[in-house]
Amino acid sequence: MLLLLLLFMWCVGEILVNYRIVKKKGLLFDDRFTKTICMAIASISSFATALYLELLLPDIQMATYLLPIILGVCIGWRFGSLIKAPASLNGLYNGAIGGVMGMMPGAVLKNPALCNIPLESNSLIESNLFILTIFIAFSHSLVCFFIRYSMRG
Repeated sequence: MLLLLLLFMWCVGEILVNYRIVKKKGLLFDDRFTKTICMAIASISSFATALYLELLLPDIQMATYLLPIILGVCIGWRFGSLIKAPASLNGLYNGAIGGVMGMMPGAVLKNPALCNIPLESNSLIESNLFILTIFIAFSHSLVCFFIRYSMRG
């Protein structure tokens, strides 16, 4: 549980750092490059935050289903606001889809019976949870690193 909370805070920190960098240096690049950057960061960030929220929240149906989607839409909206008008809806779309897609593996990790996965031991479920969450944190950090690297200039 502590690892999930630390990974969630790491994810939020990466989002804030990348938003600040993209907002500050976004005017230096053309709209096509900025759109690609915002699409990538909105989708992976909303995926990762939705996964961590799904695993951290208790099994209250309404909060569990709505909060990750709303957070994904907010992330997509913030990054989409950096793009000019018609393309800014792209950020909302990518944030919402990332939020929905992040909820799916979180729900399956909490209850493998949803997909008819026969896991008898709790240790196997916990090891799968840690492996997947660390992999998502690594993937999110890698995408954020590439975005920061591409914004150098």
